[in-house]
Amino acid sequence: MALCGEDHAKVIARINRIEGQVRGLKKMVEEDRDCLHVLKQIAAAGGALRSLGAVILEDHLKGCVTTAIQNQDDESRLINEVIDIFNKFSR
Repeated sequence: MALCGEDHAKVIARINRIEGQVRGLKKMVEEDRDCLHVLKQIAAAGGALRSLGAVILEDHLKGCVTTAIQNQDDESRLINEVIDIFNKFSR
């Protein structure tokens, strides 16, 4: 199943920013930067990933899941998949 949602360019832009944050983290560790600064950057990157996940999950619910329920197309499987992903996000 492909990504739901129309604006893949915005998703790619978010991923590029996250990728830059992770490269920055690597550089901070290589430069032996202060632990607290590194931890703050880790928290920022984690927040960015969670935010990206929320955007994609919202698109999935509004697109793929809604369409499947309307078409009565294996909606119980999709609902179980959404419950599973919610559980992964809540850990």
